[in-house]
Amino acid sequence: MTFKPVPRLDRWFALLVILAVLGLDGVAARAVMGRPVDGGSFLLALWVLGSLLVVVYLAYRTFCAFTLEYWVDRDGVTLVWGFTRQFVPMAEIQRVQRGDAAVRLKQVRPWHWPYPERRRRWGVQAGVINAYATLPLPEQTILATADEAYGLSPAETDRFLAALQARHSLGPVRSRRTELRYPPLWTWPLWRDRSALFLIGAGLLGVLLIFGMLCFRYPVLSADLPLHFDVNGIPDRIAPKSGLFALPIIGLLTWTVNLALGVWLYRRVQPQGAYLLWGGALAVQGIAGLALFNLMRW
Repeated sequence: MTFKPVPRLDRWFALLVILAVLGLDGVAARAVMGRPVDGGSFLLALWVLGSLLVVVYLAYRTFCAFTLEYWVDRDGVTLVWGFTRQFVPMAEIQRVQRGDAAVRLKQVRPWHWPYPERRRRWGVQAGVINAYATLPLPEQTILATADEAYGLSPAETDRFLAALQARHSLGPVRSRRTELRYPPLWTWPLWRDRSALFLIGAGLLGVLLIFGMLCFRYPVLSADLPLHFDVNGIPDRIAPKSGLFALPIIGLLTWTVNLALGVWLYRRVQPQGAYLLWGGALAVQGIAGLALFNLMRW
């Protein structure tokens, strides 16, 4: 049987926030396109990119809030949160209690919203409580096991408890253990590979630094700049300063292509090849940055 949690307005407010931020991003993007290139336009574009990351996280959290539900069968209780599935075997549920008092009141963080009660808490009686709930801890229905407890907030509490008792009396169809299932992407070893994350992040930071350096210096640069030199170091190609953007664009394209190829190699269990590609992209950022710095000195 499927049971929905007590509904909260948080998820609808989150949708409004997402739409509002996207609207502001659209206005900011138009402002960037309509103003001269300078440090302000770079910071505005950076703000847009950063806010889009926030929107992605908030959109996923909102999706999870809309999908939160509880499945009860003879084997146990499955707690659904987005793409994750927390299974609690019926045989491991030692008791069901109504609410608990928090031992330590942890401050709610912005990333806990919507549904800020969906987090781990410490209860006086139950100990560690992994809450999949929309109500405060004292109002949750808590399933206590030997390892940790699970806080729920079914909209139809009595019906939920009756279904739980009925299926417990029938006994399990098959023996299962407590299990937390993530999508394959969530469990990918790349997320725990610090070397890979450092190379990827450093390459992206290099791209942003090159773009930022050029944007901040752009208003004071001469309208025409030397972009190429002969063997004697004498400029043999003069072009508008907008041509300088070729260097950060090359860096961005290199980082993007090497990122995609590196991920492909990493998935084929060839991390060393992936490291070379991501490290090569970082080297390209350094070379492009030095070349850009020298050209901007003219």
